[in-house]
Amino acid sequence: MRGVLACGLIATLFIGSRPANAQAVTLQIRPRAGDTLRMRLDQQSEMTGVKRTSNSEATAMVIATMHMYSRAIVEASSEKNTTVLAVTDSVQLSTTDERARLGLVQAQAQMRGQRIRFHVAPDGTVAMNETDGVSRDVLQVVSLMPAAFPKGPINVGESWVREMPLPNGSQFGAQTSGKLHVTFRFDSLTHGGEWAFVSMRGEMQPLVGYAPAQNGDGERAIVNGTMLVDQKRGWLTESWFTIVVTSTMSPPLTSGGVTMHMQMRIMQHMQTGERR
Repeated sequence: MRGVLACGLIATLFIGSRPANAQAVTLQIRPRAGDTLRMRLDQQSEMTGVKRTSNSEATAMVIATMHMYSRAIVEASSEKNTTVLAVTDSVQLSTTDERARLGLVQAQAQMRGQRIRFHVAPDGTVAMNETDGVSRDVLQVVSLMPAAFPKGPINVGESWVREMPLPNGSQFGAQTSGKLHVTFRFDSLTHGGEWAFVSMRGEMQPLVGYAPAQNGDGERAIVNGTMLVDQKRGWLTESWFTIVVTSTMSPPLTSGGVTMHMQMRIMQHMQTGERR
């Protein structure tokens, strides 16, 4: 849960841009020191499980929602990186799982007022200090963030590829091991050249030589998204993301056991308010 929430918070800090010339744009993190941007993140997660045997099938679904309001305070900016302090002002969590509701109340209390300091390089690489007292879950998510941008100017219609490793273990409710292969595309430049639309599509690829867990048929993760970049502001002003992770566990053919299919669908929408 912390990993998912951290990804959502980091996503609000992840994209910025600056016009390079009339034909091409250099995508960079270049916010102005002293700016404070107020953001809203809406997220819905749907976990579906299907259990099949030789003569029956059962399905269960759990839906969880999050509404988070936060501020991004640009503390300092240089040619090498930008220092941003993210402050969580309020969080509203809900779930259809009765057993998990008490945990959500505790999570809301823990997240409210949380302060996380990031150092963002011009190419989109995110880093932070472990000494800031942030949980290891959040640190792991930040360390896996890929650099999002090409090194030089890019034209409308061009694409680029980035990869990020995924640690062995359970991510988003499914067993994962491998890397996320993401293709970005500069789709259009509108509103007098101030708004840049960037789309992305990625999927998980297993590590070379990786062997799934016993009786595991493997897992698959796909991410799709669109980002609206305000070049004048130098910040991501709105984004839409969908992440789908599926996992299947099958018994040996001779056992007559239970086959489990799991799917986690995460939908995020982020908006940034006016600069203050």
